[in-house]
Amino acid sequence: MGFLDTILGRTKPAAPNLDRLFGLPGAAITLQSSEGVLPTLQAAVCFKPAVGQAFNEAEQELVDLIQLKEPGSAGPVAGNLKMEGTDQYGYRWVVVEAADFDTLVTQVHLVNSTLQEHGYGPQLLCSVFGFGPGGTDSATPKSASTYIVYLYKRGTFYPFVPEAGERRDNEAELRMKELLAEDLAIESDLDRWFPLWGLPLR
Repeated sequence: MGFLDTILGRTKPAAPNLDRLFGLPGAAITLQSSEGVLPTLQAAVCFKPAVGQAFNEAEQELVDLIQLKEPGSAGPVAGNLKMEGTDQYGYRWVVVEAADFDTLVTQVHLVNSTLQEHGYGPQLLCSVFGFGPGGTDSATPKSASTYIVYLYKRGTFYPFVPEAGERRDNEAELRMKELLAEDLAIESDLDRWFPLWGLPLR
């Protein structure tokens, strides 16, 4: 921080730390043992596209840049990457799916880092990972009831537990804040725990 920043009380924003995403597999174990929820194996990366950028152009550019591949595959895995349309706030979502949670985290890291390297860093908002109640008939929940949100520009995480009628289970969120403190860099400013209604995740 510079001299003028100190005098004027300004602080520089924390630099993004994408490697913190790799704390999520440990957090998933904590959530399973303490809350009974499992990863849905879906995640989404949110960004704001450039003004005037056509949807199809942006989608093709992302696919070309990210090139998510299976081992031994010559091309991108189309089913693992889907670009959603612009939401009511002007943001777009890249939905990623994987066969296991470690791979999902790696692919989301790849999406973020590739976009960052190609100048999308200022436009990145967050990444969201879905978790749902574990069942006896399947190792993967059919739908999410809980989300872990990674704030790109802060390099921090927070839990988001929506309820019907665009309400939140604040008690559950605060409980998870304490549970996940050893696994993740939890966002300390609760005002930054913004709700994410209408997520494009199952």
